[in-house]
Amino acid sequence: MANNGKRIHDLIAFLAVLASGIVLVLLGVSPGALATVTASLSGLYTTWRGGGRHTP
Repeated sequence: MANNGKRIHDLIAFLAVLASGIVLVLLGVSPGALATVTASLSGLYTTWRGGGRHTP
């Protein structure tokens, strides 16, 4: 059951990054800048989730 909570957080983060990308494209942000913002947000989320390290 605990895994479902992680999946919900992953879905929310994915949708937030997707929505941010759509808004930035509509505002006329260049694709290069959009890629940088998306990579940065994904890095922040990975760090927040624990960086992929699992403790036994």
